[in-house]
Amino acid sequence: MYVVVFLSGALLMALEIAAFRIIGKTFGSALRETTAVITVFLAAMSIGYWAGGRAGDRWPRPGTLVAALLGAAALLLPVPWIDAFLSARIAASQLQLSAHAFLATTLLFALPTVLFAAVSPIAVRLFATSTVTSGSTAGSISAVSTTGSIAGSVITAFLLIDLLGSIARTVTTIALCACVTALVLMLAITPKRRSAIAIAGALAIGLPALAFIRSTQIEHSLLAPLPGWNVLFVGDSPYHRVTVRQQRDSVRILTFAIGAQSRMLVHDPLGPGAAYTDAAHIARLMRPATRRILLIGLGGGTIAKQFVHYYPDTIVDVVDIDPMVVDVAKRYFGVQPSDRLRIHVMDGRIFLKRSTATWDLIIVDAYTSNRYGDTLPPHVATQEFFTEASQHLGDGGILHFHCAFTAGRLLPALQKTMASVFRWVYVTDGEILASNAALITTKETALERARSSPAARLPNLANYLAQLKPYSAAPADVPLLTDDYAPVDTLR
Repeated sequence: MYVVVFLSGALLMALEIAAFRIIGKTFGSALRETTAVITVFLAAMSIGYWAGGRAGDRWPRPGTLVAALLGAAALLLPVPWIDAFLSARIAASQLQLSAHAFLATTLLFALPTVLFAAVSPIAVRLFATSTVTSGSTAGSISAVSTTGSIAGSVITAFLLIDLLGSIARTVTTIALCACVTALVLMLAITPKRRSAIAIAGALAIGLPALAFIRSTQIEHSLLAPLPGWNVLFVGDSPYHRVTVRQQRDSVRILTFAIGAQSRMLVHDPLGPGAAYTDAAHIARLMRPATRRILLIGLGGGTIAKQFVHYYPDTIVDVVDIDPMVVDVAKRYFGVQPSDRLRIHVMDGRIFLKRSTATWDLIIVDAYTSNRYGDTLPPHVATQEFFTEASQHLGDGGILHFHCAFTAGRLLPALQKTMASVFRWVYVTDGEILASNAALITTKETALERARSSPAARLPNLANYLAQLKPYSAAPADVPLLTDDYAPVDTLR
């Protein structure tokens, strides 16, 4: 029963880790969604502790533990399908946005969380043979359960999701583990006359769970079909819900959760991608001697491919934290690592901190989208990060930050923060270019260079150049983003 307590603690925290990802793929992973998941789980655990204590007093036998574990497994098994049916409808409802994640988390995870949490107080009742030792019994059970929770958190976040490549199969695995735990407990201590029914129940839940874990099509079956689009890939990494869709033989789209990240013409893989990628060529037009380029954020690799193809004298380093994104870019978007295109799987800021190299151009393209709009990792948007990046720029080097946020206060906050580090800052439709050497090239000169450049075929480049202008001071209420305070999710 100590093993059962340990495993139930592990499964409970594994479920919470999975819940963050399931809620995040529909509702985003901003602060309020994370808070909603934590709050619902804490509330359900409180109810589970109370209910488990009552159940243990009324039915003080191992079969009560078995029932709790099998009940949790049975409720978890349909969660991926319930999520596919309910979450999109909740997101499209007229409820306040702040209530969406609370409602979805409650409907999907509250009851199995109650049952997992009930295991510990039931076990306390089974072990507590006298009031003299009840305190030490409760303490040891709590310690074992908490140790299991630590193990479940680490294994799920660092191993299980990576191993399965699917958050739906992760939830199914948790259900299967609950069945196995219940089965082992039944075989060990349940009287034979009662065990047959419980074993049948465990097999009825566990065998479908085992079949779903082995299925590589479970994620595809949960996606709402889009007319005219085929799903080429769908998977879950520790960082993103990654989907690749293709519209007949024309366009291929890479999506993280609900936000499109990259666009490629199937018949022209080196041609125009998403509109903003054209702006990445501005720095090269302003500094034709640009040779070494660092790109933080790979996505579908449009910018990296174009620089290597259009400018044979360049060497491009790309840093992306997600190995699944790198694999997808290679398999579906024609990204081919070489001596001139070097890909590093690492967090961009850590890469800079560990590197002693300098570059002529650093491009930060690390945004994602959630239901409130576009967002980005806070640690690559702060004064300290920009200071670190400036130390890796060669003479005349440029830092180009792709924002994608033209409304709200996040864009001016980024501009203000970069201007606190760099002497010259230029902006154009959500793009920010900064340098400690004067950006003196006129727009006319840049446009002339564009016309004679391989980038001339990019349809949006001229518009970005036409709107390029020096940064003007931000309003006083716009915050300076620092490592201590960078509320990127709330500056809307």
